[in-house]
Amino acid sequence: MAEEQSTTPVVILGVGLSALGTARSLGRAGLRPYLVAPRGDLATRTRWVRGRVLHFGETADPDALDAQLKQRGLGRVVLVPCTDEWLEVVASLALSAPETYLASVPDPGVVDMLVDKLRFAEKVKLLGVAHPLTVPVTSEADLDGRDLTGWFLKPRKSQLFARRYHRKAFTLDSPDAARDAYRTLAGAGLEGVLQEYIPGLSSDHYFIDGFVDRESRVRTMFARRRVRMFPLDYGNSTLMASVPLTEVQQAAGDLSRFLTEIGYRGVFSAEFKKDQRDGVLRVLEVNARAWWYVGFAADCGIDVSLMAYRDAVGADVPESTGYAVGVRCVLLPQDVRAFHALRKAGKISWRAWVASWLGARPAVFAWNDPMPAISLPLFVARRAIRLATAS
Repeated sequence: MAEEQSTTPVVILGVGLSALGTARSLGRAGLRPYLVAPRGDLATRTRWVRGRVLHFGETADPDALDAQLKQRGLGRVVLVPCTDEWLEVVASLALSAPETYLASVPDPGVVDMLVDKLRFAEKVKLLGVAHPLTVPVTSEADLDGRDLTGWFLKPRKSQLFARRYHRKAFTLDSPDAARDAYRTLAGAGLEGVLQEYIPGLSSDHYFIDGFVDRESRVRTMFARRRVRMFPLDYGNSTLMASVPLTEVQQAAGDLSRFLTEIGYRGVFSAEFKKDQRDGVLRVLEVNARAWWYVGFAADCGIDVSLMAYRDAVGADVPESTGYAVGVRCVLLPQDVRAFHALRKAGKISWRAWVASWLGARPAVFAWNDPMPAISLPLFVARRAIRLATAS
């Protein structure tokens, strides 16, 4: 990168693992990122943002973010969003003030389609990409008289709901449970969708992460397979392994075509599940921002955070095709919770659990940046207190 490009300030907006992985990638590349995050958040402990953490709340108003950054003397900067809410704000600022706010993100219309589960389902169906059946739910009446066997209910926009209720979806084991679930969504001011449950195991979930540059060229793809997750029904990965792209060839082809068709730009992380009925990998969602394990991808050789920075400042983004395969990553203490749940169900032994950890890379700990891992117990304790207080 040219000297002017390499010194353009970068501001990461986000929380937790996504922001932590992004900060580490950019810091190790020689940049000095700022971080916008709540006090006490895990990402604020990394050495790469020491003295450059900005504490102001997440906002849906682009003007409010603009004012906060200018108040702190930050003019022309690269913005890197790590949550759906920040993504929407950044996409708006990058469109309205492209000389001041540089960002490698999709246009606002594309962002809105991707974060809205119903619009996303309609789009992939239109483009012929394999996806679970999805129908809108706008009232309790939409649930009446419907056979809900093999379906689940989730919000059209999931990240805000997950942050508040710490779950992604509701299993519908009775009409009363379905109505209660819908009332929970409605009470949070959210609309919902019914989605077909794709039969299979945790290990049938695959993720394809990567980057598309400003010229709509897919510059890299990185594939990983989920080994365990928590909660066991609709949770997040707690142990995973990198796999070759040839293992997900059909999904990679569908995803590449989809991203090209919608005019995508920026980092992405797409989740697929292999349908045991026909072997087809069906796309569940595409995240248009940094994800929990963006740091794991970088450790394996695919650094999309640096790619996004280079693309934002107008530098060349070389294609990256090789990465380490068979590398595992474990997230504590969530994997401990997954183990206890699986052991209670008689689905795992102590021996198998310990063996799965051997050689796995920790998601949080890094020898040259130990403080996030050291502070993790305190972070988990605070989170547990918040959950207990909220309930």
